[in-house]
Amino acid sequence: MSLFLRLLAGLLLWAGLGAGLGAAVPEGAASPDSAPVFLTTADREARLVIAMVARFELMPQVAAWKQRRGQPVLDPVREAEVLRVWRGDAEALGLAPGPMEDFLRLQIAWARRCQEALVAEWQASGVLPAEPPDLATVLRPRLDTVGRELLAAAFLAAGEELPSSADPWVRFVGLPGLAPAELRELRAARSALRRTGPATLAGLRRVGVLRVGTTGDYAPFSSDAEGMLRGLDIELARDLARALGLKPIFVSTSWPGLMADLRANRFDVALSGITATAERAREAAFSISYLEDGKTAIARRVDALRYTSLAAIDQPGVRAIVNPGGTNERFVRERLRQAEIVLYPDNRTIFTALAEGRGDVMFTDAIEVRLQSRRDPRLVGTLAEPLTRAGKAVLLPREADWRTAVDAWLGPLVASGAVAERLERALGEAAGEKRL
Repeated sequence: MSLFLRLLAGLLLWAGLGAGLGAAVPEGAASPDSAPVFLTTADREARLVIAMVARFELMPQVAAWKQRRGQPVLDPVREAEVLRVWRGDAEALGLAPGPMEDFLRLQIAWARRCQEALVAEWQASGVLPAEPPDLATVLRPRLDTVGRELLAAAFLAAGEELPSSADPWVRFVGLPGLAPAELRELRAARSALRRTGPATLAGLRRVGVLRVGTTGDYAPFSSDAEGMLRGLDIELARDLARALGLKPIFVSTSWPGLMADLRANRFDVALSGITATAERAREAAFSISYLEDGKTAIARRVDALRYTSLAAIDQPGVRAIVNPGGTNERFVRERLRQAEIVLYPDNRTIFTALAEGRGDVMFTDAIEVRLQSRRDPRLVGTLAEPLTRAGKAVLLPREADWRTAVDAWLGPLVASGAVAERLERALGEAAGEKRL
């Protein structure tokens, strides 16, 4: 076996592509039947590298088919068509088409050099390669399938930084047909991939994925417990993706960064117990509400009788502890004039902090008060009724062309009582979780 083929075989062995590309995609990246987890930077980049390798894997067979039939390696008509389709798909996915085209063009040139090197070896040896599968009926459909995987991986990687450690791109170092300068150029092209707007539903169906933004810190809607995502909104997100014929991919966001992530098109929808507010609606779209809720107070049980009204809470010396960046902070800043506002950045441990006396009272949604008072008997709700009323809904980009599809899926679930049933189940499961 030539040095070229040995190096190629080593790369393919690393990628584990013998059973097909799907087996090599990181578990957290897509499968609707696996445990839902956040897609990490390393997983995102590994998916991209694996898709690139999968495309490269087919080049020896393509070259063999052409060599046995005396056809040239260069096929400008085919290359132009592949790039045309790629540009159209990029636009449907809200990606800048120029950088996407540059990224694929470099890979096409790399594939061409691979084929040319193989043809040169066969011609020098005078030995024809073994008969490969048919180009039109087998190899090109495989290339199209890999191309969709590559498109999906580029869609997930666009606008995201390369991993600082455990970088899968090191596997390309020394690969035949890819000189160090060309590898740097390819990495630069990948880094230039960027998002320019939201994806259309047709674009998402082209790549088969739905990016779901969620915080992982707001049970019973979305909680990240020991690396696994749980909660009502995680279940709803998986159900929505299934209804749209897509695979859910969970993207980590935060309450302070939620709207910035929406503007940056880091997710296609967001579900995390998100309140539909007028402020958010100025730059986002919302589905119909699936739950009505409102702000109320929670405090230590021993202090419950002290905080039975907003007036009793808004007094000098009372410390209102709050997680920053969301509707809880907005509520206390609008309603409290005399009480001290104590910012506590970790939404996962804020109730423990409250129970331990690092704050006197907290305002949050009534459903969370129900949960936290069940989790920790030291805490209890102190108000008879919520002070506000607002709906929880799916957050979408304002330009999304598929809000109607989301409402068509969600409406029957709400009307049938299925969402309410799932919420009660999520509450019970969250109350039994190990405290964070």
